[in-house]
Amino acid sequence: MPFSFPAVQGLLRCPKSRSELVQDGDGLVCVDPNCRLKFAVRDNIPIMLIDEATELSVDEWKAVMQRDGRTT
Repeated sequence: MPFSFPAVQGLLRCPKSRSELVQDGDGLVCVDPNCRLKFAVRDNIPIMLIDEATELSVDEWKAVMQRDGRTT
């Protein structure tokens, strides 16, 4: 069964900042502008480990937030 972010959106939070996440392509991105971590989804499982996350640049993060319809 494929990963369904809407089904778990209210349950998953960024493990570093405890902020909401948004789905962007093949990953989940923290909405906290001070955190900006992107967590991969592999084999339909979100990898919510801080050490394995990628920190997005400010510009990359802003682009993700804009695609999700959020203001930065």
